[in-house]
Amino acid sequence: MHQPLPTTEAAATGPHRGKGFRPDVQGLRAVAVGLVLLSHAHVPGVAGGYVGVDVFFVISGFLITGLLLGDVARGRVHFTTFYARRALRILPAATLVIVATAIASMLVLNPLRARAVLLDSVWAGFIAANLKFGSDGTDYFGTADTSPLQHFWSLAVEEQYYLVWPAVLALAVTIVPTVWARHRSTYPGLSSGSRRVGSHRPQSGGDGVPRVRVVVLLVVLGGTSLAWSVHQTPLEPTTAYFSTFARAYELVLGALLATVAPYLERVPERVRAALTWLGLAGIVVAALAFTDTTPMPGTAALLPTLATVAVLAGGVGTPRAGAHRLLGSTPFRFVGDISYSLYLWHWPLLVLGAAYVGGELRLRQSALLLVVAMVLATLSYHLVENPVRRLPLVRGTARRRRSLLLWPVALVLVVATAASGNARLPQQATVGTGQAATADPPGGAEVRKAVLAARAGEPIPANLSPTIAKIPTEQTTIGDCSGYHKESNTICQFGDASSHRTMVLFGNSHAVAWVPAFQSVAKQQGWQLFPVVKEACDFGEYLGSDRNAQCGVWYTWALGQLATIHPDLLVVNAYDQGPGWEAATEQMLTDLSKVAGRVVVLADAPGQAKKPVDCLQQDGATLATCTSAESDAIVTSRAAQKAMAARHGVAFVDVSPWFCWDRSCPSVVGNRVVLVDIGHMTRTYSLHLAPLLVPALRL
Repeated sequence: MHQPLPTTEAAATGPHRGKGFRPDVQGLRAVAVGLVLLSHAHVPGVAGGYVGVDVFFVISGFLITGLLLGDVARGRVHFTTFYARRALRILPAATLVIVATAIASMLVLNPLRARAVLLDSVWAGFIAANLKFGSDGTDYFGTADTSPLQHFWSLAVEEQYYLVWPAVLALAVTIVPTVWARHRSTYPGLSSGSRRVGSHRPQSGGDGVPRVRVVVLLVVLGGTSLAWSVHQTPLEPTTAYFSTFARAYELVLGALLATVAPYLERVPERVRAALTWLGLAGIVVAALAFTDTTPMPGTAALLPTLATVAVLAGGVGTPRAGAHRLLGSTPFRFVGDISYSLYLWHWPLLVLGAAYVGGELRLRQSALLLVVAMVLATLSYHLVENPVRRLPLVRGTARRRRSLLLWPVALVLVVATAASGNARLPQQATVGTGQAATADPPGGAEVRKAVLAARAGEPIPANLSPTIAKIPTEQTTIGDCSGYHKESNTICQFGDASSHRTMVLFGNSHAVAWVPAFQSVAKQQGWQLFPVVKEACDFGEYLGSDRNAQCGVWYTWALGQLATIHPDLLVVNAYDQGPGWEAATEQMLTDLSKVAGRVVVLADAPGQAKKPVDCLQQDGATLATCTSAESDAIVTSRAAQKAMAARHGVAFVDVSPWFCWDRSCPSVVGNRVVLVDIGHMTRTYSLHLAPLLVPALRL
């Protein structure tokens, strides 16, 4: 996962260790960051290495709550000191990586992607990256247009949690009891029996910390967060993934452990030793067993988080046969020491490296970049992290205030870099100097001409429609008329409202891309059009999925709506990706045939190997370099779709001639850019294909 490592003074690295320093915690950090790196490098068998994020959250909650309880034991929570230390710990390295990544993106990425990264850098600087990526609907496991700053989402989650937790803790253990005691002293009749106010203290670990009260508070907070996470993960997987509230229970588990830590040495040594090994095994099992289809966080995150709790709890008192000897060894401690910087550096290197080579990195390339990340992390640790963190932070108010200035200074630096970079980037990308392509009639002849032009090495037309800068804005959306992120939605009517003939377009985001063409046809031919669509769902997920349960709920609801509409024509835009798509399509054709007069299967549009917005801006780009080969898998799946349609007695429309000729699929047909990304049509090309739908659908 893209998760910053716990950043706490309590686990300060380097020669100046606190007396409560635990080498096994540093080693556990090394395990976590190692799993994350292996996962991000796509090492076979470690797809679930992203569980390192959960390990880090628990460690962070454990260490930082321990610090806060130390403040409570001394009388009060020192907010200024706490946030000054946070600033010293996280900002120098984080700011360095944000600025360096923003600059590198301007050098490596095309202007449009670079400008998007500059915007991401500002969100990261405001410690709100999770809000940005969550609202964008970012697929954490997706590869298209991955931001090199995407990993800052988890730093945002952690810091948002710590923006609230110290105040809640202080309120619970100091302010509320004090106010209550004063209130009862003023109105003694409120006290019951003969017990006097202040005659007893809540149970504590002998240091004056009201641990029972803190445990109750944490159980309530953590239980609420876990319940929300379990509810939200299947319904809104993207939102839950980046949500601070859905992740909070993981930090709360660490906080609970810190609260009860004084009692753990009473547990028999053999039990504690066994816990360390069982916990370590649980983390590894999760990393090996989980995949990108595992719904996270939800209940799945309980395995790595509870396993981490076991390692930390069992390590109290350093049992002789525990895993601390392994975790506390020199190699583990070294990686644990640099883990924060290592995490920050590795992801931008992998993402920008892939962009530089123009495709997915090979394993050896990823390994080389991780070695570079190790070098940068070591330098960053010794030259940036430690020197700044070890600045004298004494009790003087002036020194603490100066440390707090790091927050606005870092933000100004990030915003200034983004603003300067944005001004330097070209506002309008240019390509080729070829003559504009003639506007041939749409269809196979025009596509054939585009392919032949590409094979002849012709340049990219100068008058692209849309322009490169506007390609990202050409993604079709229909707002509340879609079921995106919802279990039900408004069914909107398009086309000729006075017509008695009804047509439904059914599918996911690939179907939405056809809406401009269908709108045009419905209006011209006198049909009512009802898009019944929900993005971000594979066809297999419509029939039930642990990863995205909302798709199944919506599909059941949609069938009821279709039964009410009972359209004269129902067009299913086939989608041949995701597990179980063939069986799901078979079942859906059975279901949909019951609620419509006539059903037509519209084949899925062939995609592109590269996003046109990237390909068209590469140095030396031509029509040939931006033409993709139609794979055997696409041809095979289209044949399967046609066979399914025949089995169910419904029509099948093969759209491949509108996109490809002789197994070649150009990014530009005429002067029109075909796709927004690797699979969704531009609005321009969708409208361009509208006349072809009339005969194809027998309208």
